[in-house]
Amino acid sequence: MRARRRAASVEGVVQGVGFRPFVARLATELGLRGWVRNEGRAVAIEVEGPEPALDAFARRLVEGAPPAARIERVRWSVVAQPAERDVAADFGGAAGGFVIAPSVTGEGLALTIPADLATCAACRAEVDDPSARRFAYPFTNCTACGPRFTIVEALPYDRARTTMAAFPRCEACRREHDDPADRRFHAQPIACPACGPALRLCDARGAALATRDDALGQAVEALRRGAIVALKGLGGWQLLCDAGDEAIVARLRARKRRPHQAFAVLVAHLDGARAIARLDADEEAALASPAAPIVLVRARAPHVARHAAPRLAPNVAPDNARVGVMLPTTPLHHLVAARFGGPLVCTSGNHHDEPIATGDAEALARLGAIADVFLGHDRAIARRVDDALVHVVDHVTRTLRLGRGLAPLGIGLPSADPEARLLCLGGHLKSAPAALVGREAVLWPHVGDLDTLAARDAFERALGELRDFLRLEPTGYVCDAHPDYASTLFAEGGALPITRVQHHHAHVAACLAEHGLDEALGFAWDGVGMGDDGAAWGGEALYVDPEGARRVAHLHPFPLPGGDAAAREPRRALAGALVAAGLPAELQSELVPPALIRLARVPRLAPPTTSAGRLFDAVAALAGVCGSATHEGQAPIALEAAAGGFGSCAAPYEFRLEGPVMDWRPALRAMVAERHDVLRVAARFHATLVAMIVAVAERERPSAVVLTGGCFQNATLAAAALDALRERGHHVLLPARVPPNDGGLALGQAWVAARRAR
Repeated sequence: MRARRRAASVEGVVQGVGFRPFVARLATELGLRGWVRNEGRAVAIEVEGPEPALDAFARRLVEGAPPAARIERVRWSVVAQPAERDVAADFGGAAGGFVIAPSVTGEGLALTIPADLATCAACRAEVDDPSARRFAYPFTNCTACGPRFTIVEALPYDRARTTMAAFPRCEACRREHDDPADRRFHAQPIACPACGPALRLCDARGAALATRDDALGQAVEALRRGAIVALKGLGGWQLLCDAGDEAIVARLRARKRRPHQAFAVLVAHLDGARAIARLDADEEAALASPAAPIVLVRARAPHVARHAAPRLAPNVAPDNARVGVMLPTTPLHHLVAARFGGPLVCTSGNHHDEPIATGDAEALARLGAIADVFLGHDRAIARRVDDALVHVVDHVTRTLRLGRGLAPLGIGLPSADPEARLLCLGGHLKSAPAALVGREAVLWPHVGDLDTLAARDAFERALGELRDFLRLEPTGYVCDAHPDYASTLFAEGGALPITRVQHHHAHVAACLAEHGLDEALGFAWDGVGMGDDGAAWGGEALYVDPEGARRVAHLHPFPLPGGDAAAREPRRALAGALVAAGLPAELQSELVPPALIRLARVPRLAPPTTSAGRLFDAVAALAGVCGSATHEGQAPIALEAAAGGFGSCAAPYEFRLEGPVMDWRPALRAMVAERHDVLRVAARFHATLVAMIVAVAERERPSAVVLTGGCFQNATLAAAALDALRERGHHVLLPARVPPNDGGLALGQAWVAARRAR
C-alpha cells in the first residue's frame, strides 16, 4: 500500500502535559514515520504511512490524549507528495522511525501550557519506596505531574525556557527522558537527587541550619515542637503549623494579622481528610484531582472526629461550618504531611492583604517576623500563584479562586473578532486579569484585593506576565465602570482606548461566556458595584443579551451609614435597614447604637444601596452572629453556618415584589420579632432570598437563569435557589470553572467588549 503523508496543527493545552511523548508512542505503535514538535501556539505533527494507519492515528490522537491535555482544535492537511528523504531523518531520527523534534519559537497568541499538576500516584509510590532512586526526593515528577506554569518563563515549553534550566540532567535522568517506553519520556522538569534541586533549612535571619533530608527532618521536628514553618511551594511561600493546637494557631493569626478568616488545612491523604470533614464522593474526587485545590467541605465537630484522629483547633475556621482541606500538591508537601502525621494549617506566605512571597530574600524580609524556620530550595519560582479554592454544589466542582492547579484558564468566545487583542482588568477586590486574544479569553491567576501598594504592584506585574507570556500587544483596555478602582485608574493612566463595563453586567456575562450562551436573566448579588445610575448596586436581576443589560429587578434600597466602612461593621448595615424598614425609633436604638441611626438618616453620609451582601451583614448583626468583621464575607459566612444548624425546612418570611423592587422590609420586621432564635432567623432569611429569586424568574420566564456574584459563594443559597428554580422548569446556570465573585469579572468584561466591537 502506498504511503501517504499528513500534517497536523494541534491547538489547546498541549504543551507540558506529555502530549509529544503520547504522539510519538501512538505513531510508533501504528508503524508510522514522522515527527512532532512544539511551535509557539501549537503542536505540529507530520506523519507518514498507510491510509488506514493514518486514519487510526487521527482518531486516537483526540480520543486518547493525556488527561491534562485540552485539545481545542486539530487542523489536518495532506502533504501532496512524500519527499524521498525519510521524514524522521529530517530531524536526525532513525530511518522509518518517529522523533520528537526540537521546538521552534512562534508568534502565536494562545494558551498552550497547563496549570501545575499535583504529584501522581506513580511518583508518590516512588518517593515512598526505599529501594527507588528517588526515595524521599521532594522534586520527583513525570509527564503526568509536576510543576508547569510556575516554572515556565517563555514558550514553547522546553526545559531551557523554565527555571529547571539551571539543573543539567544527569546521565540517568537523560536516559529516562530519551526513552519512549519510560513515563518520564520528554518530561521537561525531570530531576533526581544527583542533578536536581535540593532542600535547605534556615532560621528567620537566613542562617543555614540543614540541607537535603536533614532539612526536611528538622522542619518536621520544628512543627512538632509548635514552630511556624515557612515552606517554598510551587507558586509562592506558604506558612505551616500544627492545626490541632489552638495556641499555635492563635500565634500564627497574631503574627500574620489575620484574626478571623479561616485557614486551609493540609492532610497527607484522603483518610486524613475524612477524619476531620464529612466528604461525599464529589468532594473526594475534587481533593484527589490533578489540580489538588483547597476544597471547602463540611467540618466534623471535634468530639466526632473519626479514628481518634487529631482534632482541628476551633480557631482554624471560626464561626464557619466548612473548612478548606487540601491534599499534598508536591512530593515536598507529601513528605512533610506524612512525617508530621496530623493536619497542618497551610496558608499563604504573606501578611494579611499582601501578595504571597515568591523570592527567597523576599520571603525572609516579609515573613521573618511570622515564621520560625524556612524550608526552601534552589529552584526559582517563575510567577506568583496562590492555591486554588473550590467547593461542590449540585455535584459540580465550582471554582471560588482561580489559582495553582486551575490557572491559567482558556475560555473560548466563538463570537469574538479573531483579531481582538484586549487586556481585561477585572475589578478591585479578588483581582484577576484576563486577555481577549482572538476568540479565546485567557484568565490569569488570582492576584488579590488591590487595597495596598504591594498588591497593586503585583497586579501590574501580573499584567506584564500575561502580555509577555502571550506575546500580546493589546489594542485596548477593558475595565469596571467604577472610577476609583485601582484597575480602572491603571487603565486611565495608559495610552490605550478604554472600554468600561458595568460591574453586574460583567458578572452575568462571565457565566454566559463559560457556558456558551448569548442571553439569560442573571441574578448578580454581591457586596457592591457601581450601577448605571452611579449608586451602589448589589442585589440585581439583569436581563443580559448581546445588545447589553436591562435591569429587571433589584432589592429595595437602604441607606449605608459611612458607605464602604459598613463592609467591616455589619451594625452599620443593620442601622440602614432598620431605618429603611421604618421600625419604631426606640426599637432601632435598642438594636444598634443611636449614633448609627442618626448617621443612617443623613443621605450624604449614608448613600443608598441595593446590596445583597450588605443585607446579609444586616441580618447577621440582627441575629447576633457578627456585629463587626475583620474580613470581607465574615458576617455572611457566620449567617450561613447558623442557617445550617436549623435542621429542618425553613419557611420564607413575607416579602413583596412590586414592579422592579424585591421588598425585603416585611421580612426584616418579622426577623426582629424572632431575633432571639438565631438559627431560625438565619434559615428563614436564606429561604426568603430564594423565594424572591423564584418570584422574579416566574414573572419574567427567561430561557435561562444565571446565579452569580459573591453571594452565590454561599453553597446553601446557591443549592436552594438552583433546586427551587429547577422545580419550576427553569434552565439554571451557576459558574463552575470561573469564580462567581469578582475573580470572574475579567471574563465577563471580555464577553461584553467582544460583542460591542462586533
